[in-house]
Amino acid sequence: MKATRYFRFLILLVAVMTATVSCTQNNGDIGDWFGEWKLASIEIDGEEDEAYTGNVLWRFQNNIVEMVVVNPVGHSHDEHYGTWSSDDKELTLNFTHSDNLNAAGTGKYAPPAQTYLPSDIVSLKVLKLSSREILLEYRPDPGKSIIYTLRKRG
Repeated sequence: MKATRYFRFLILLVAVMTATVSCTQNNGDIGDWFGEWKLASIEIDGEEDEAYTGNVLWRFQNNIVEMVVVNPVGHSHDEHYGTWSSDDKELTLNFTHSDNLNAAGTGKYAPPAQTYLPSDIVSLKVLKLSSREILLEYRPDPGKSIIYTLRKRG
């Protein structure tokens, strides 16, 4: 009798663990975009942005993008949320969402100031997309270019 209960418990445990592991991408495979990416560098009009300290993470899951600003003092962080979509040539970010506490495109629904991205729907050209590195170009004005280099974490 004890062996049967133990065997049933073991089967249940394996089933729960399998279900937990298989749900990491929440509503489907999003390919190379999935996971956590460190914004390694920002280049503005061909020059490295010296003001950027390398403290922003981009996380993609389902259609949600979370940008996290890690503050080394006090080990705190600020979270910023939007939605995203992409094809082979373009990444579209939407920072126009709201809730009861934050008006559209403000607070946690605004991109971090370090990214120079507006609180709007914005398109970035995909220059490179691989499982280890993403290069994106944002053109806020004609003749102005911002290149983002993201590297996969973990």
